[in-house]
Amino acid sequence: MDNTPRLTSVVFRLSREKLDSLKDLSRATRIRQSEYLREAISDLLSKYEDRVVD
Repeated sequence: MDNTPRLTSVVFRLSREKLDSLKDLSRATRIRQSEYLREAISDLLSKYEDRVVD
């Protein structure tokens, strides 16, 4: 049985400058943009974990 959590699609807007920078980083490191975005969101949620209500 696969224990990988199911992922859900999310749509949001990002400035062209930030998107271009993310694309450049992704190309240079060969790490998917989505991986970077998941990491950024996890870091943000950890930073504010005391404010998040379950």
